[in-house]
Amino acid sequence: MKHIVLLWLFVAISVMPALAQTRTIKGKITDAKDGAGVPYATVRIQGANKGTTTDQNGNFSIEIGANQSLIVSSIGFAAKTVKPGNSGSLIVSLIADNMLSEYITTGYGNTNRQRKVSSVAEVAGEKVANTPFVDINQALQGRAAGVFIGGASGQPGAVQNVRIRGVGSISAGAAPLYVIDGVIVDGRDINGTSGLALQTNDLLANLNANDVESVNVLKDAAATALYGSRGANGVIVISTKKGKAGVTTFSARAQYGTAKASFGKSGMLSPAEALAYDRDVLAINGATPAEVDQEFPMSLMQTAFDWHSAGFRKASTQDYGIAASGGTEKTKFYISGGYQNQEGTVINSWFKKYTVISNVSQQVNDHLDIAMNLNLSQSNANNAMGGNYYSSPILGAYFVSPFQSPYKPDGSLYTGLEPDYNAASGDNFLYSVPLNDKRLTNFRGLGGLTVGYRVFDWLKVQEKVNMDLVYGEASLFYDPTTGDGINTAEPAKSGEIYNANVKNTTLTNQLSISGAIKISEDHQLDYLALTEYNRFKSRSISADGIGLVTGKLKALDVTAVPQDVGGNGTEYTFLSYLGQLNYTFKNRYNLSGSVRTDGSSRFGVNNRYGTFYSVGASWKAIDEPFMKSQKVFSDLRLRGSYGVTGNADFDNFVATALYDYGTAYNGEPGNAPSTIGNRNLTWERNKSFNIGLDLGFFNNRLTAVIDVYRRQTDGLLMNTPVSSTSGFLTQPVNVGSLENKGIEALITSKNIDAPSGLKWTTELNVSTNKNKILSLYGGQDVSASTTQLHRVGEAVQSWYLNEWAGVDKDNGDPLWYTADGKTTNNINFAQRKIVGNSQPKFIGGLTNTLSYKGVSLSIFFYGVTGNKILNRTRILGDADGAYFGYNYDKLTTKNYWRKAGDIADRPKPIPGGNHGANNAQSTRYLENGSFLRLKNINISYSLPKRWMRAVNLSDVKFYAQAANIATWTGYTGWDPEQDISAMEFFRYPPAKSITFGVNVNF
Repeated sequence: MKHIVLLWLFVAISVMPALAQTRTIKGKITDAKDGAGVPYATVRIQGANKGTTTDQNGNFSIEIGANQSLIVSSIGFAAKTVKPGNSGSLIVSLIADNMLSEYITTGYGNTNRQRKVSSVAEVAGEKVANTPFVDINQALQGRAAGVFIGGASGQPGAVQNVRIRGVGSISAGAAPLYVIDGVIVDGRDINGTSGLALQTNDLLANLNANDVESVNVLKDAAATALYGSRGANGVIVISTKKGKAGVTTFSARAQYGTAKASFGKSGMLSPAEALAYDRDVLAINGATPAEVDQEFPMSLMQTAFDWHSAGFRKASTQDYGIAASGGTEKTKFYISGGYQNQEGTVINSWFKKYTVISNVSQQVNDHLDIAMNLNLSQSNANNAMGGNYYSSPILGAYFVSPFQSPYKPDGSLYTGLEPDYNAASGDNFLYSVPLNDKRLTNFRGLGGLTVGYRVFDWLKVQEKVNMDLVYGEASLFYDPTTGDGINTAEPAKSGEIYNANVKNTTLTNQLSISGAIKISEDHQLDYLALTEYNRFKSRSISADGIGLVTGKLKALDVTAVPQDVGGNGTEYTFLSYLGQLNYTFKNRYNLSGSVRTDGSSRFGVNNRYGTFYSVGASWKAIDEPFMKSQKVFSDLRLRGSYGVTGNADFDNFVATALYDYGTAYNGEPGNAPSTIGNRNLTWERNKSFNIGLDLGFFNNRLTAVIDVYRRQTDGLLMNTPVSSTSGFLTQPVNVGSLENKGIEALITSKNIDAPSGLKWTTELNVSTNKNKILSLYGGQDVSASTTQLHRVGEAVQSWYLNEWAGVDKDNGDPLWYTADGKTTNNINFAQRKIVGNSQPKFIGGLTNTLSYKGVSLSIFFYGVTGNKILNRTRILGDADGAYFGYNYDKLTTKNYWRKAGDIADRPKPIPGGNHGANNAQSTRYLENGSFLRLKNINISYSLPKRWMRAVNLSDVKFYAQAANIATWTGYTGWDPEQDISAMEFFRYPPAKSITFGVNVNF
């Protein structure tokens, strides 16, 4: 009994200190932005399997031992570790994730922001979400310094032209590489419709911008050399949203808006103005008043029709989506689904897409982690016919005479081929557009499995397998009664059906080891080594048939005459080895180096492998002891990098001598050489040098990121002449070089950050680039087109045109300059010269954001200067009588020559044309492409948190935005925002839009 009493006494004495070391902490988790409580945040004890969650008001209670710390986390906030003091209460403020991002995603991993040596432009996902654009490239426009984005068409889903730090090649591809969630993807368009004028769609239009967490643009060699031969033109790294530990949250969004076509300064004459012009042209060319009245009587005004309004419409746009995100410390998930339907502003054009994404990760144990990503999407589009096709409402709306009614006397529509239908285009698009189809369907499945095993704290092995599957289908249908479908010579061959299918499969297998080694407090190493296998395979088939009895049957097997059957298969492989090493000393001095060897099936056996590298360094000068006493800088860092990357973005078999089968000789089937190939063909190589400076003032309320760069491309892929005895005219070889150099700056200012909650921030990004060809084969000029030229000392695709000299005041003839500086009215005797180029010299974006409590206003401007645009639309609409009797651009009547002695801007209008005055190879239609555009205004209101808690919601935000509101420019065409070719010819116009939306989180 004595022993039992002693035992209980010992236990009680032992337990008392432990009881004294355990206490209950009560506290509140708040949002650092507005002080509101954060509901359902996770509060757990560090190093222990114990935790709790906050209530709707952010309050919590937890029992904690002495010297223990708490880890606080919540969806949308950066996690925070705190150690409670002696008090029994605790308030923890969390900062939103988008305000505190420690790492930058570069595709193959994450780079510590404080240790970066490279030039990376970062765009947060919130800047591209909830926009009225279907393509994420459009949403990126003007958001990143040094990045040019322009579209050849305003068609929803159309391909966007993207260039990073200028044009880096002449014959090879110049578009950047796209990486989604660490996987190189096919960012090209699906084009199974060659030769049939169907607008191809951008595959990135299939990506749901609301699922994007961030977009990082890698620009210098320190970043792009990681991608070796595929990173020469820059890399765009897109990261989709992932789940975070905490209570599951759900979100829903709905957006609706309207849009109308924007035509800039362009416009058409009214019917009254067009009639007066027609009558005056006849008069100044000698017609008597009676002849004028007979040809263009005033009674024509009774049948005037507004073709322009008929070809375009007020379009609607809809966007809906739901998402769920959450998980535990071990299992995290993000799942979403979306639907978008955008009508085009041109009649009978539209774009629809459906998206599903699932990102799931599992921390199996302390060593093993698994992640599965699946991104599925499908887009369906009906594209408006463009260019010079007769059924084009784009061309017809500007081209058909306003005095030609689309309706017959009985009220039915003309087909456009009746004898009494006098429209010059040969088709009534109001009849044909509803009957003809131009459909595109793209399906994309992007999925991957990642398995990582941490062997030691400093060693992780990771295997990643990904599949990118793209299936595209194009169809073209011409009703047999329409202008494009009818065959007047052989009516039995009227009507046409074309179908094409293409399937692209890309398999990527990546094995890597990585880790961080902390040698001491002052020395740290990070490393990455990997091998990557990438295989692309494409198969396509197409068939074309003509001869339809009726337009109601749209299947190929009902066509009477098989027209063409085609098929194609191509593939390539890349095998790569990469090593990267980063060294940090005292968290102030950083060195980085990478080496990558790529093997590609595109090259001959003599140069199948290429090695690329980069070196970079940065100095965080602000942390030097001698900087402690100064008060000017709050941040000061210097970066520098040099590296060599490659470009292998060209045809898969350009280096290989090929034979063409399907030929015949003397009635016998056979084959014949088709390409000469070049076993010594090798990579285009980019040598890139970058110096960067990061600055901060006034406790980083004013920051600046400045980069100066030069990149030189050597070994340009060009076709050069060979001896005619070879049976060929040219052979692809590596010859020539060019350079791009410029300056980029990103300036951010927190103008107001008041305790009352009023905030005003400004973000300005500007960049300049100068492109120049350094050498070409034999120093000879190379024709880029009938209007553009490649010449040493000039920019790629420089305009090469006859110089317009104005109008002869004596007779109204057009004039051009000859080689000796004199003038001629015959363009064939004029002298062509370099007169500028299509590439902008300056690109900039300016965003101002004001917020007060739940209200936010964002205003975004975008502009370019220094480029020239060839306005070929005016060649038809402002043509000095060359298209007499058609419709006219409103500039047609501005100061044209009427009598001897007139000092005129336009030659004498003569039915049929005046000495080819509207020739495209002239500076007459070359215009300054500079512009400033009010790109987007967004105003939003988030309901007060206290209201939301009452109905178990975490956030409700209403917003309205307007896109492409106003443009300031001297350009007289439809839109100065062009692709890199800067040549406008009845392109699908851009849209001005207004959208309204609501986002609900619960």
